[in-house]
Amino acid sequence: MRQRRIVIAGAPHHVILRGNNRRRLFSYPRDYRLFLRLAAAASHEHCTDVHAYALMTNHVHLVATPRTAEELSKFVKYIAQRYAQRRNRARRATGKLFEQRFWSEPVADERALAEITVYVDLNPVRAGLVEAPEDYTWSTARYHLGVPIPGDLPRIWHPSRWYAQLGYTIGERAACYACCLHERDEATPPQTRTAAAEELSPDQYTLRLRRPDGTSAK
Repeated sequence: MRQRRIVIAGAPHHVILRGNNRRRLFSYPRDYRLFLRLAAAASHEHCTDVHAYALMTNHVHLVATPRTAEELSKFVKYIAQRYAQRRNRARRATGKLFEQRFWSEPVADERALAEITVYVDLNPVRAGLVEAPEDYTWSTARYHLGVPIPGDLPRIWHPSRWYAQLGYTIGERAACYACCLHERDEATPPQTRTAAAEELSPDQYTLRLRRPDGTSAK
């Protein structure tokens, strides 16, 4: 019997979506953009604010606050179902793209929210995809650091209350967040069930991560 999901209305939640059998989720920039467009639509449709995200090759991190307890599952289902249908149709593929059930956990307090937000933005660095978090296009690091965002990138970021309190101006908040990133860069991941839910090692991460044409990309 699977464990009942705990969802708290109005509270941030860390959500992880994984590719089924570590299946690759994104192959080209257009795939990431499609996912973000669907996430933006889902955020509006199901009253869920997205505070942080990192679209990795075979899994996705989201930090999101649903207005009601029921909206979180609807928000995730909206994205996953539509994205899987479109990706499979484009590649003339069949079968499950995502694992049967997404992982989620309420964020206990603002200190935990700070840790999870930084952890999510540092995920591409820890995976060896980039050297600095702001170099990764498909995460919220650039938003948090005040770095210019490509004009064609769908906007779904909604600053968390914790982030908004880091300073009075964009520059102050960005500078404070940069310090948070630096402090956590060499630290261990937050002491939550995240590591167990993610279950990715450097060897595992390379499985099934090649593009349809046989090439690989960060």
